[in-house]
Amino acid sequence: MRPALRAMACAIGAAAMAVLAGCSSPPVRSPADIRAQGYNTQGIDRYKAGDLPRALGFFEQALAVGQSIEDDDAIAATRLNLSMVYLGMGRQDEALKQLSLVQDEPRLAFSNDRRAEAALRRAMALQASDAAAAGQSLDRAAALCGSSCSVRGKILNLKAWLALNAGRPEEGLRLAQQAQGAVAKDDTLEKANALRLQGSAHIALRTPAAALAPLSEALKMDKAAGASEKIYQDLLLLGQASADKPDVARDYWTRARDVALAARNQAGVERTAKLLAVP
Repeated sequence: MRPALRAMACAIGAAAMAVLAGCSSPPVRSPADIRAQGYNTQGIDRYKAGDLPRALGFFEQALAVGQSIEDDDAIAATRLNLSMVYLGMGRQDEALKQLSLVQDEPRLAFSNDRRAEAALRRAMALQASDAAAAGQSLDRAAALCGSSCSVRGKILNLKAWLALNAGRPEEGLRLAQQAQGAVAKDDTLEKANALRLQGSAHIALRTPAAALAPLSEALKMDKAAGASEKIYQDLLLLGQASADKPDVARDYWTRARDVALAARNQAGVERTAKLLAVP
């Protein structure tokens, strides 16, 4: 039954018992589908724990199962997970290959959401080494995404970051504001990214007072998520936004240093040490 007809049957409520069961019952999942999801879940758990070799093994098993039943979405999702692990292992070429296999696969019916996410991740992987290629991949992600898809907010955030890095703070601010409205409601870390980018843009535009509110909100979200690196960044920027009040700025930078120390973020420790050394 097509979705529109099923919805009509459910609304009317006068169909046969078999149709009513179809309105409320979740789709039946095959044992192979359940097994593939289990491998992916274990892989993500190992990735979060920093055990990249075992994460890779679980994702490879998930891919094999997905391919054995030609589950398009499971294959795409697993390749995205594999790219994440390969990047973490410093194997960029293999990560980019996995992303290309999602982005450009002509034979399998990958959704535009999956293809857009692959293009976005490619842009993220290339942003430090090849800004031009990253920009092209990001444009493709935006074209695949259209006006609404699950990664639209992330695409806008990366565009904002690239604009800021290229010395275009007004464009960066506009894109970050758009991103804030496009991010999924439950994706608090990405919302915090949009707010932090807005704060950075205001600092670059020499309107630091306007940076305080978005940066303070980002700090609350990042604390709730327990995102140490993001908390460090928020505190660092809050100090920069408070440069007209040296005591307040030093308080923020001292807190940033303490967070960096506890998180073993050596680069952060060194950066805050330089800031705190200035009289």
